[in-house]
Amino acid sequence: MVMWSLAAELLGLIIHIILILYYHERRLVSNSRRKIYQVCLWISVLTILLNIVCVHMVTKPAVVSHGVNMLLNSLYFILCILTCSVMAVYMFALTLEHVYDKRCLRITGRIVLILNIIFWGIVIWNLRSGVLFYFDENQIYIRGPLNRIGYLVMAIEMLMLVLCYMRNRRSVSRPVVRLIRTMPVIAAICIVFQHIYKDLQLNGMFMAIVNMVIFISFQTRRSEVDSLTFIGNRNSFFEELSLRIASRQYFQVVLVCLKQFSLVNEKFSYKKGDEFLYNIARELDHILPGAKAFRFGNVEFAVLLPYATEEESTGSLKRIQERFEERWELGAVGSYIQAYFTDVIYRGQEWNATQIIEYLESGIHYAKKEPGGLRRFDIKLLEQLNRRKRILDIMETSIRQRRFKVWYQPVFNLKTNRFSSAEALLRLRDYDGEPVSPSEFIPLAEETGLIDDLSWIVLEEICMLFGQMRGKIDSVSINLSMQQFEDRSLSGRIHECLKRSGLSPDKLKIEVTERVLLQDMDYMKMIMEEMTGEGFGFYLDDFGTGYSNISCALSLPFEYIKLDRSLLVRLPGDSKVQVFVRSMVETFHAMGQKIVAEGVEEEEQIELLRQFGVDCVQGYYYGKPMPEDEFRAAVAKGWEEQRR
Repeated sequence: MVMWSLAAELLGLIIHIILILYYHERRLVSNSRRKIYQVCLWISVLTILLNIVCVHMVTKPAVVSHGVNMLLNSLYFILCILTCSVMAVYMFALTLEHVYDKRCLRITGRIVLILNIIFWGIVIWNLRSGVLFYFDENQIYIRGPLNRIGYLVMAIEMLMLVLCYMRNRRSVSRPVVRLIRTMPVIAAICIVFQHIYKDLQLNGMFMAIVNMVIFISFQTRRSEVDSLTFIGNRNSFFEELSLRIASRQYFQVVLVCLKQFSLVNEKFSYKKGDEFLYNIARELDHILPGAKAFRFGNVEFAVLLPYATEEESTGSLKRIQERFEERWELGAVGSYIQAYFTDVIYRGQEWNATQIIEYLESGIHYAKKEPGGLRRFDIKLLEQLNRRKRILDIMETSIRQRRFKVWYQPVFNLKTNRFSSAEALLRLRDYDGEPVSPSEFIPLAEETGLIDDLSWIVLEEICMLFGQMRGKIDSVSINLSMQQFEDRSLSGRIHECLKRSGLSPDKLKIEVTERVLLQDMDYMKMIMEEMTGEGFGFYLDDFGTGYSNISCALSLPFEYIKLDRSLLVRLPGDSKVQVFVRSMVETFHAMGQKIVAEGVEEEEQIELLRQFGVDCVQGYYYGKPMPEDEFRAAVAKGWEEQRR
């Protein structure tokens, strides 16, 4: 009688128990792949336990009946092949994880099922024929002629796995490739070892090695799993996109950005906030058939979906939107959590994963400006994004090559009847010489942080202008954004630039809009008071366009108030506007502030504003924004000579 050694089986059992304990400690979001792996672990443990029982039973023929031994060993044969088949199905699932067309998976699944049914038939036939194993008259276990047929089943399954990989290799991740290359080597070593040491049971150890390799390769990849929500992170999202693009699979990505989630943290605590994020991630991961969720950012989730038709993609997006119209429950507490949405549809375009992520970020940027919080990525948005990138490239090049030009719009002083000052305005042309609107490149400069460079370009040009026009002009105004005011060294840098040109601070006026002030009124008041004390003057720009201008004018140290052109377009003719403008001029004069009227285009407006006591006017009547040479010429000639 052969005395089998169970040392390897016991070691394999211990390894499986450790794997099960570690696996169940992790709060991974459940999916079909992980469920199959769980089955692999438990069925492997059951197979090893049954093998240990069978080995002990066959060594005690006097105690255990022939029928019991036949039944237990038959079950072991069935369970052993079933375990290998479940592992094969799991590896098929890993191989085709990034493929939406599951026909290959269904075909291989059917073949695996047929192989198992055939093998089960052989096991049943073995009860009478002994082709797999039998017990002689002394109840000694004897291997039959087809005892190794299970290896043939394993070989067929492994061959199918290789063929499946070859057919879909563009969509197979690198860890799966390593696994497929490793498995035949492990199987070959175990088979050779088994033939050399026939008394050593290695099936359980082989299962343990396979499950351990899978666990290390896929179940412990923390670098690709978000530590809070346990769904894929941005890295795994990038890999997923790359694999699907490589195999030209059509898909839809919906990006969800939670709106004002900080309020949830404040209301329920940060711990509860994290639990809300965890629940949202779990639900988005299963919200639709084929859905796979990733944590794209702090409060952003990307949901990857298969794409079939435009109608289906619209329905998928609507389903995700509708979920956020419902209440999110968390035990005894609950909350409505609003969100912004965008989506990108890939239908074989020449895009890569980096571009798609860029498109998602662009789409959510515009979604935050839409009333409904939704902006789908389409051709129009793609054109806007390409235009934005082109303008940004032009700006960066223009800063290096000094391609930006400073133009000046003259300001006429009605008290002295001369050009007393000007507003400095930045101008830019593209590579073809076409002008780029300031309304296009200034906001982009503020978003990208280039506005600081642009401001110093303007300031340096102003200093050179004063050097050429000493005594001919009193001051020039510039526009600064909140980014410049947040720089505590702003005043010192401006002083240094003015000092190099021998200019005093009163030569420079700083225009501030209500939009800048409302970002942090208290901070702006502190900065303006400091700079006013150093000799700088401030203009309140666009008065009459917002709701808080009067409050700003009363509480902040403005030297000039600039009346917006929207107040003047109905002058003369509108008696109510006349009364309002006259009263504003009188009010601000009483507070010691001067008035500049913007957008003046008609002589009748000039005379009316002169009657109201307006100090200065700025507009097309006296001059459009013009290059420096034209501005210097206009000032030198004077307005009356220029009109002649």
